[in-house]
Order: sequence, then C-alpha cells, then structure tokens
Amino acid sequence: MMKTPRKKLPPKAPGNFRKVVVEELLAFWSFLQSNWYYVLPGLIVAVLLIYVVRPVPPKTMTIATGQAHSSADVVAHKYQAFFKTHGVDLQLVPSKGNQENLDLLEAGQVDAIFAQGGLPLGDNSSHLLSLGSISYLPLWLFYNGAEIEESDLNVFLASRRTSINIVGSSTRALLEPVLQGQGIDLAIPGLVELDTAKSIQALQERKIDAMFLSASMASENLRALAEMPGVHVYSFKFADAYARHYPHMSALTLPAGAFDLHPAIPSKDIKLIGSTMDILTTDKLHPALQLLLMQATEHFERKRVSYFSHGKFPAYIDTRIPESDVARRFFKEGSPLLWGYVPYWLASLFDEIWFYLLAIGAIIIPLMSFLPSYRKTHAELSMESCYDELRQVENEMVFRRDMDAPITANLLDQLDALKDKARALWVPTGNRTAYYDLRAAINIVREDIVASLEMPDHRS
Repeated sequence: MMKTPRKKLPPKAPGNFRKVVVEELLAFWSFLQSNWYYVLPGLIVAVLLIYVVRPVPPKTMTIATGQAHSSADVVAHKYQAFFKTHGVDLQLVPSKGNQENLDLLEAGQVDAIFAQGGLPLGDNSSHLLSLGSISYLPLWLFYNGAEIEESDLNVFLASRRTSINIVGSSTRALLEPVLQGQGIDLAIPGLVELDTAKSIQALQERKIDAMFLSASMASENLRALAEMPGVHVYSFKFADAYARHYPHMSALTLPAGAFDLHPAIPSKDIKLIGSTMDILTTDKLHPALQLLLMQATEHFERKRVSYFSHGKFPAYIDTRIPESDVARRFFKEGSPLLWGYVPYWLASLFDEIWFYLLAIGAIIIPLMSFLPSYRKTHAELSMESCYDELRQVENEMVFRRDMDAPITANLLDQLDALKDKARALWVPTGNRTAYYDLRAAINIVREDIVASLEMPDHRS
C-alpha cells in the first residue's frame, strides 16, 4: 500500500521572535547612545519644524450658528458633543442668521460658521474656505386654514398676512430671489418682518396667516410648526423652474407622512425648493480641526434619516468658495488612514505628510545601505575600545621586555579587568564572531605575559 505523501506545512514563525524584538530594541538604544550628539539635535530641529509648520491644534474652537432652535443651532449642538469626545471645546455663538455669521467670520471673531449655500458674499470673502455642504436647507411656507391645492404664489400671498423673517436671516436670503422672480414687492403691506420665534408665536395665535422658514429636517422650529394643529405646508408648483433659474437652489420632494404617518402629515407629497447648509472657515483654522468638522459631518450623515438624500453629504456644491485642502483630500480619499487609531490631530498630520514621508524614505533607505548597520555600530565601537586597551597592555609588555625591565603581575590584573569589561558588553547577532575573537586575543596576550613571567630572568 502506497503511502499518501504528506502535505508540506508552511514554515512557522521563529520561536525566538521575542528575543529578536528585544535585541532590535537594544540595538536601537545602543545606536542612540553612540550617536546622541547627532540624534538629539535632529529631534529638536524636527520638533521645532513641526511646531512652526504645524503646531498642535488648540483645545477650543468657536462656530457661529443662528437663531435659537434653528437648523444650524440644533446641528451645532450635535457637533459640540462630537468635538467633546475628541477633547475639543466647541463654543457656539448664536446670531440672527446668515449675514451676521458671515460678518463674524470676516471679522475674525469666530473660527467657522454655518452658512447657506449661494449666500451673497462681501468684498472681504477672498480668504474664505469651504468645508462643503452638510445637508439640504429647504424653504418652507406654513399657513393656517384649510388645506389648498397647488396655487400661484402671487395669489396665495395677496390675501394673507405672511412673515418673511428678518433681514440677514437664512430664510430671507433664500426667499428674496423667489419673491423678486415672481414680481412680488417685499414692501407690500401683507409681508411682515418677524424673527423665527416671533413668527411661530404669531402663527399659533392667528396674528399672521402664514410664515416662511428656511430649515433642515433637524430643526426644532420645523417640528413645532409641523405638529401645530390646523397648520399646513405649501407646495411650490414652480419648484423645478426655480431650481433652473437659480443655480444654488434644488427642487426637493417631501413625501406624504414624513412628519407623522397617522394621521399623515403632510397628507400628500410636497414640492419644495431649497439650498444647502454649508460650513465655511478661513485658512487660519487649524487643519486638524477642519478634519474634525468633516468627520463630524460624515458621522451624522451615516446616522441621519434623510427624506431628500442619503449618503450625499458632505459634498462640495457651492463652488464660488474654494474648498480647503483638508476638504479636498477628504472628498477624494475619505477618512485618513490612522483615523480612530490615534488622536485626531495626529491622524490629520499623517494624512498631510505621508506622501513626503514615503518620498524621504525612498531616498534615505537606499542611502542607509552605504552606512554601517546601526545595530552593529555600538558593539563594534565597544570592542574596538577593548582592542585599544589590549594593545596598550601588549605594548607595555614588549617595551619592558626590550628594556630588560621586570614584567610584573600588574599586567595580568589589567587583562583580568579587560576580560570583565568584555564580558559585560552587549553583543548583537552578527558580532559574536568578533566578540570571541576579542576574547581569544586577550587570552593570547595573557599567555605571552605568563610565559614572560615564567622565564628565569623574570622570576621573583
């Protein structure tokens, strides 16, 4: 019966793996000891260079939000909690809305802002950078009374008292082009200027008939209006046309039952128009904090229930404002390689310099082949030092012999001390032959001295 040939097993990892690792660490430590006068200045220069070019990010950051319970305000509190898990205090600065946020950023009073896509930019906007859009920001029109079919906006507003929010708000910035396109004068008596909180109260108390609101689905104000008895959502029948006339706008559809399924709120699909909510900053904001904002956006996008899109954000949509280098890499490559394994600022730093590290390594590694192995250098220098001492003892013996001077046992004591010194040396793999050659050389000199002591002329 023929024997079945045994399968060859892959070779196992060496059993002395721990010993090899320890030896390599000892070799590196001995290299540092031997070359500290080169290594230490190099480390100091590297640390100073990193600190000057890319200092450690600050522990605090400020961001302008908007009116209380607005989309930006609600989202900002989520970002604040995310930043806290990474040891950064994100301080929220409330404002009247879009224009005030932009003024605060241009004045350097905040590090970043939540802004509406397509917002009018001032003369000092050349230094602004975009971290992309984080969600859609629809324009809503809530009204009291019986639910109506799709209607012309001019006809709808002509018979109603409607709040168009305040100048500088996100609602006003998104609404004004729409009203102007429809030929509606903002100064007509039926349009009133109330902030969001006052508008909601006035609508609830029936002091106004309708109100405009720019808000994402995360807005607490939006939820309060959707749940208000007798209040309905206006459907913009020209939503697709608005999107084509105004590049910063998109046509959106809110499905029936989006707010509640029973009874269904809204009772039918609603056509909306909307822009986007963006995060803007300047080149003064530390790149690591920019990355933290990008990661926060992606983190919430994965968990967010979206009625208009899913997985679309963050995205670079408003191209009037240049995207930051951090955002560009994030949109192209996603999260940094080390994200989640090291502190966020270190992951950000590696994300920026990994290419340069590879380039430097491609140059240095071949050059290292021309240099002595670092793991052997210290041992070789230590053994050379022992050879120098051995040579001194041997020269002393030869000198005394040539001068007919007595050769004393003191030379043997020096060799014994040298032998003890040699035994205490750390000898890495690859240097052991040289080590035992040293031991043999010590014994050879010792034999010469002993032979000289035993000669008749040198006996005591």
